[in-house]
Amino acid sequence: MAQLLSAIPLTSLTGVGAKVAEKLEKVGLHTVQDLLFHLPHRYEDRTRIYPIVKLHPGLWGSVQGKVMSSDVAFGRRKMLTVKVSDGNGTITLRFFNFTAAMKNNFSEGRVVVAYGEVKRGNHGLEIIHPEYKFHAEGKTPKLEQTLTPIYPTTEA
Repeated sequence: MAQLLSAIPLTSLTGVGAKVAEKLEKVGLHTVQDLLFHLPHRYEDRTRIYPIVKLHPGLWGSVQGKVMSSDVAFGRRKMLTVKVSDGNGTITLRFFNFTAAMKNNFSEGRVVVAYGEVKRGNHGLEIIHPEYKFHAEGKTPKLEQTLTPIYPTTEA
């Protein structure tokens, strides 16, 4: 006889033991049905790289370019600002929480792919605290093949 999905506990699934089930319960997932209806609240498109000149405030996207400069600025807060150019445009990557190693990694000429929300700054477009990866020059970065699901933040 078939069981209702709302009656099947998550511990009946392969790989879900007591510890995993306890973490899932903290976010309100108790049954297989709960898991099936736990949907992302949005999706991010990391499947392509935007030319910097095509960016506009409010866009979430990936950009690729060479590091033109990186400087630590002191104002109300200490911040790392990195200028990146793809040959057609320039954008600033801005970090408020950074380490000396981060500053050193953003050396002039390195190729970086950054993802985040584009905003209008005092000196043009910028992305604050982007996710980023460095790539060897001339190599094509590996992009996602599908949209990236973003689930609600949880404390589990």
